[in-house]
Amino acid sequence: MTNMNNNEGIPSRCWCGKGIVTYVSKTEENPYRRFFRCEIGIQRKKEEHLFKWVDEALFDEIHRMDDHQARIGEEIEDLRSSMKKTAEEEVMKQKNSLHAGCVGSIFSILCLWSKYD
Repeated sequence: MTNMNNNEGIPSRCWCGKGIVTYVSKTEENPYRRFFRCEIGIQRKKEEHLFKWVDEALFDEIHRMDDHQARIGEEIEDLRSSMKKTAEEEVMKQKNSLHAGCVGSIFSILCLWSKYD
């Protein structure tokens, strides 16, 4: 949903802070077309309170959600790449420490063995 200052998507409030009501147009140009209107906008026609066609609001909302979903998809891919890199680095650290540990153990065994010879 949108806030009072933003006219994108489905409106929740007018700039004046009043709630939004859904009406049905009875004009010849837009018969039965639904629209959002500020609660007091019908009585105060000289003031520019919120008015928005429902179909346009829904289209805006779908477009906004598509953009949001695309951004989330990009973030997921970035996180996946970062996790893969981190896992590969940890595997290499473990391999390196295992090799060092093995070499150290073999060296210790050889030292002990040489003492007994």
